[in-house]
Amino acid sequence: MYQLTHKIELTPNNKAKTHFKKAFGCARLAYNWGLAKWRENYEKGIKSNHFALKKEFNALKKTQYPFVYEVTKYATAQPFNHLNLAFQKFFKDLKLGKVSYPRFKHKREYQGNFYIGGDQIKVIQGGTKDYLKIPNLSKIKMTERLRLQGKINGATITQKGDKFYVSIQTNTTQEEFNRTHKPVKGNGILGIDTGLKPLLVYLMVCK
Repeated sequence: MYQLTHKIELTPNNKAKTHFKKAFGCARLAYNWGLAKWRENYEKGIKSNHFALKKEFNALKKTQYPFVYEVTKYATAQPFNHLNLAFQKFFKDLKLGKVSYPRFKHKREYQGNFYIGGDQIKVIQGGTKDYLKIPNLSKIKMTERLRLQGKINGATITQKGDKFYVSIQTNTTQEEFNRTHKPVKGNGILGIDTGLKPLLVYLMVCK
């Protein structure tokens, strides 16, 4: 099975933009809360892991951060996985003599991201364009069609400057991988089909 990602620009209305920015904030809150708690536990001699921290955050968010329920549950769940990866990198770098301790995320007006699980996202085909559908929002027009076939595993919404994008992760078959990739002559390495624009990233291969 292969996981491919297609990044596509969105054209959200003002309501969707506001929703996205709220989700960005919730994702940032969860990450910073987890990092602060990790540091606090370390000072107390308590060993932390992202599963326990996420469970603790979920237990208190209803009373302390009820606004997170206004966006997808994944916005505050995925940051704990990112925090775990950040600490894995930190410990790996330490062995190489590098210091890369995770840093708190700061609010930036024209930048942010949050993840949505595949069970909460749909791509709806229109006449000439595809539309993205996520909870609590009407259909959002995509600037091009999703060119991958397969089960949608999840998606990440990002903002860069004044533009918004969705990166849709799709589990595909060997046949679909062959259709979207072509071999580079001479070294046998698989390259990316330039027909998949603006971006098609090969993330992972596992059989």
